[in-house]
Amino acid sequence: NNNNGGSSLNLDLATLKAYVGGVSSYISSRVTMDTVRPLNTFLGITGPSFCLSPEAFNPPVKKVDKSTPEKFKSRLKLNFQFFLSNYAVVTAGVALVTTLMHPGMIASVGLVWGLWMFHTFLISNEVILFGRNIGTLVSISHRSNALVAFTIFVVLWKCLVPAITVVAISGLIILAHALFRDPKHIDIGATTTNTTKNAFGAGSDDESQDSSEVLVEKPGQV
Repeated sequence: NNNNGGSSLNLDLATLKAYVGGVSSYISSRVTMDTVRPLNTFLGITGPSFCLSPEAFNPPVKKVDKSTPEKFKSRLKLNFQFFLSNYAVVTAGVALVTTLMHPGMIASVGLVWGLWMFHTFLISNEVILFGRNIGTLVSISHRSNALVAFTIFVVLWKCLVPAITVVAISGLIILAHALFRDPKHIDIGATTTNTTKNAFGAGSDDESQDSSEVLVEKPGQV
């Protein structure tokens, strides 16, 4: 039984690792500077006055019916496929601003990094202070355990709240944009690529069909 349980645990960990690796590979292949959409496309800005188009942001449905969940899913899928790189930029921007607003976290993380670097240095080098090698005053295992405990303390004390803040703010911005940015009113004249066509060619409901009519270039168009 223990062997079976161990095998199950190993299988679950292997499956999780493979899934995370697949997601990471997908994101890294999709999130590139080439697929970052222009700001006017992302925000629905039109005209020389840089005003938001009144048609750029609309709810996925006008009335609630049986097809409402599918239309919500289709809207989210289309926008995440098309604006994935922009959402990554939004998350990075929120993370940068949040980090700069917490100098104590920056100092604490820098201290942890410095202690780990010094610990690694002491493993392979001798530092003589007052005639004694300070690397031998505390064993390597004890130093490692102390640093792990201190790292966890810093993460929970200084990094947890900012991390939750980044996830909450960026998640709210991205979800609101993905829900309300209407794919039927996106001008892709300057940004049309094979990736763009594939992104907006996805979906099988009425909204995705209408979106593809507007967003996918027809044969013969320049």
